[in-house]
Amino acid sequence: MNESLKPTTDLAPDYYLHSFRFMLDWVLQGYADLLNEQENRFIQAFNQLDHDAQCLLVRLSGRKGPLFRQDKLNYPEIASIELSAQQLVKADVLTTERPIDLNTLTNALTKPELLQLLGKQLAGLKQARKEILMQALALEHSEPQTWQAWTGNQFGKAWHLDNQSIISTLLLLFFGNAYQDLTEFVLQDLGLFRYENYTIDSQHRLFKSREELEQYQHLVQLRAELEMDSTIPTLIKIADQLPLQCTTERLQRRRAKLCNQIAYALERANEHSAAMQLYAQSHLPPARERRIRLLEKQERYSEAWELVNTLLSNPLDEQEMQVALRMAPRLAKKSDLAFQKQLAVSISTQRVQLHQLTDDQGNAFRVEEIVRQSLDRPNAPCVYAENLLLNGLFGLWLWPEMFRGIEGAFANPFQAAPLDMYQENFVANRPGIEKLWALLENDEYHHVIRKTWHDKQGIANHFVHWNFLNNDLLNIALHTIPAQHLKLIFERILFDIKNNRSGFPDLIHFFPEEKAYRLIEVKGPGDRIQDNQQRWLEYFAKRQIPAEVYYVSWQ
Repeated sequence: MNESLKPTTDLAPDYYLHSFRFMLDWVLQGYADLLNEQENRFIQAFNQLDHDAQCLLVRLSGRKGPLFRQDKLNYPEIASIELSAQQLVKADVLTTERPIDLNTLTNALTKPELLQLLGKQLAGLKQARKEILMQALALEHSEPQTWQAWTGNQFGKAWHLDNQSIISTLLLLFFGNAYQDLTEFVLQDLGLFRYENYTIDSQHRLFKSREELEQYQHLVQLRAELEMDSTIPTLIKIADQLPLQCTTERLQRRRAKLCNQIAYALERANEHSAAMQLYAQSHLPPARERRIRLLEKQERYSEAWELVNTLLSNPLDEQEMQVALRMAPRLAKKSDLAFQKQLAVSISTQRVQLHQLTDDQGNAFRVEEIVRQSLDRPNAPCVYAENLLLNGLFGLWLWPEMFRGIEGAFANPFQAAPLDMYQENFVANRPGIEKLWALLENDEYHHVIRKTWHDKQGIANHFVHWNFLNNDLLNIALHTIPAQHLKLIFERILFDIKNNRSGFPDLIHFFPEEKAYRLIEVKGPGDRIQDNQQRWLEYFAKRQIPAEVYYVSWQ
């Protein structure tokens, strides 16, 4: 939970308690058989608490612990913090008797309080930073003590709460990932987000066993350790703790991502042999690319050439293909082999000189806006669209398959996309996409996309930005962009959704009378085409989709 997110409209004072109860009920309904004794005991204890004690427990569970000082707690919706805490102590959820180490103590105290409490032991260090004071105290205080023994309650009462592992497990079972939290409920309660009413089949739940759950948590923990410390001994230790084989494809993907991260850190540390071994254990990009680069460094050109040809014949994503095409001529030359370069694609460009413009407050307009204004006409509107328009049309077209209830796609009611959205088997898991292609063979897609836009208005979809895609823009886009162009664009997005959802040109210029349009990428002085933009522009050029680059200089 993130307490920094504050509601901007009126919510019930205990809105967070309703969210927490909803989460518990959901987990009990779907995963009761996976909960261990400690988690079951926590839920039973929680359900026996009165309202205010439940509120306090949820509040504390969303804050950084494990020690909570009474004088730092202020929740107007809770009548008595102390009485509620006493109930939590009786329920064995909070404790005042838990010994705490020096680090926990000092984290709960300010520097002046620390000097007030232990100043005699810090003679001559009063001007030092708090971290220095902690180091000095650590030389004399190694044994944990209770808060009362440390402070004599000089700063009031404090309670110890150690339930983060339980809360993390419950949230993981509910959300199906380690990054979402209960603020999702707040956003829904505020009306900021509404979610599709997709099917979540209990027979197809994400975690089939406790083993899967614990393996996921283990991988999350290893990643956290990697982010905290990337020294070579730690990298090797983390690599040794990786499971040899994960129980599901989803977990295997997470393991492969972690292999790539560890391997890249080892590669940067010149531990090439260890890095190569880990890359070989990963089936996800950029593992094959990195292996090729390491083989080339080691002058193992024949092996590198064989692997680069594998990438050329079966790329897993757009970036792999682009990298392979760049490396192939160089490796062919080093291997004394012939390689025919692909002919360069001619991308239409224009060089234009424009006046810099400012708004009423004297702020300079972005170069894209200046170009847009120079092109915009009543009968030929020009819109700043970048990744919003074509992705929006894609999301409306794909909607029924995107939110189809299939195994492993949905874990909770708060998803704007299925969990497998960016996996290479997304399309294979949805044979119904073939019917969507058929829509583009005639004008039926106009009706279907418009109806979806109308029926699903405001419902969260990872590709559809409702504030941008209004009715007028939708109509002019469907009127001017041919079905064949949409099909080509949607095919490329589906090939590699993660990478190809971005890189679209900045502007789209409509010509309604001619039922035509053009895409325009704008580059100001010193700006250059990015890789994902280059790939889209080359794709457009090869397929006669109207797109060009405006290189702008100032008059």
